[in-house]
Amino acid sequence: MDLKKVQLPLERQLALLGYELVYLETAREGRDELLRLYIDHLDAETSHRKVTLDDCTTAHEGLLLWMDVEFPDLRDKLGIEVSSPGLERPLAKADHFRRFAGRLCRVQTTSPLNGQKRFKGWIGPVAESNLALEEDGVLKTIPLEAIQKARLAPFDEEKTPRPKHLAACLTEFPDAHGVETSAVEKEEA
Repeated sequence: MDLKKVQLPLERQLALLGYELVYLETAREGRDELLRLYIDHLDAETSHRKVTLDDCTTAHEGLLLWMDVEFPDLRDKLGIEVSSPGLERPLAKADHFRRFAGRLCRVQTTSPLNGQKRFKGWIGPVAESNLALEEDGVLKTIPLEAIQKARLAPFDEEKTPRPKHLAACLTEFPDAHGVETSAVEKEEA
């Protein structure tokens, strides 16, 4: 299935329902193949509302009839699953990296960059086509088009040394602003 063919129409339809399509992927669970959509509220940056089960249900129901008209064969081939981005939120767009600047993430590229395909570092400034990432005290530039998969790594933030070089680049070093937190994290705050 060509995800690019359905991504833009799905983004538009979800926006009508009040949601942003954060990430789209296919997955196999047993014999079933799924089209998995990770959603967030369109105003997530300002409202800090979390995606609830009710939100996922609303988005799912709002998409089903529309999909039967726009992509009639799709539901015969794939199950549809709508999910919250969760703590290890996928990062798929330049705006996602900008929103979470100063946070730790894991990045996998489609091909090696200087012999490396997997990175774990602190998100720095994002230009039009590149991401600055500080990994082990070294600033690295990753072309956005080379990123195959990227996710926040909140569970590793406490045990990973804070960045040295990026602190000067970022005007503020954000906490978990805009990211779901666990009960343990709330108690510590």
